[in-house]
Amino acid sequence: MRPLLVLLGVPLLAVLPGCGGSLDGSVSVAGSSTLLPVMSSAAGTFSAANPLARVDLEMTGTGAGFTALCDGIADIAGASREIAEDEAARCEAEGKKVVRLLLARDALVFFTGARNAQPACVTLPDLYALVGPESVGVSRWSDARRLAKSLGSGTSLPKARLVVVSPDAASGTRKLVEDIVVKPSADKRGQDAAIRQDATRVASDQVMLAQVVRTPTALAFAGYATMRPWEGTVRAIEVDGGKGCVAPKPESIRDSTYPLARSLYMYVNAESLRDDPTVAAFAEQVVRTAAADDEGSVPLGPEAVAATLDALGAATGGDLTGT
Repeated sequence: MRPLLVLLGVPLLAVLPGCGGSLDGSVSVAGSSTLLPVMSSAAGTFSAANPLARVDLEMTGTGAGFTALCDGIADIAGASREIAEDEAARCEAEGKKVVRLLLARDALVFFTGARNAQPACVTLPDLYALVGPESVGVSRWSDARRLAKSLGSGTSLPKARLVVVSPDAASGTRKLVEDIVVKPSADKRGQDAAIRQDATRVASDQVMLAQVVRTPTALAFAGYATMRPWEGTVRAIEVDGGKGCVAPKPESIRDSTYPLARSLYMYVNAESLRDDPTVAAFAEQVVRTAAADDEGSVPLGPEAVAATLDALGAATGGDLTGT
């Protein structure tokens, strides 16, 4: 039971920040590094229109963002997954009501060095065999073939050095990989749904990129919005979810034919939205920025955008459609 979690919305579109004059308040934003480009761009546009306002960004992971939101440290949390039940319970215990707004589409992308041509495509059992809890000590891609085959995969994996590079525990991307990629096979095999313990954990996207550049046959994963600027330096691996190999591209992410497509969210303190015009205006600007398709994520369609505006208008007590 989660009475303090208000699931108001779905998709998004845009509204001008600070309609009716410059604002001079402050807004604190925490959460997923996947949403850092969107939040940074929104902050730049918002600050130009409202030079006296202050926007503080602390994008260190979805889990950290929810903690900051529930503790009242942040007004807004960017999220690469939905809030978990224990996180919602924490918000409830702290007396915080939050509004969920769907911002954009994204995807979990597994990638390797650009010059590493194999494998071109992997199945979900392959990914479990490469990054799951039974993979500790697997130091070559080909060493995972036996486990993958036992799970029904026929993929030929290369005899290349394997180093798995993963975001740290606060990452929503890591949590989704554990839930979507690891958990189905782990549950069947009586294993914990966790990334292999000997994976190289990194605290930032740039450190992850550096690790893959240093070890071109490494296997890493991140959000599409994070990986997109790295194209040419890294290569996204196609994924076969049972209907053939699909590459992570905007069109396959938008229509979910890419099997690891996901949604990106903005969770906002409901009281701040209602009572603080700076928070409300910045939230509008984030929606607008996400819709512009300039920051790596895949924008939602016009109908979905309008629905998010309706939800945001309801939360702020005003009608934002057409503002």
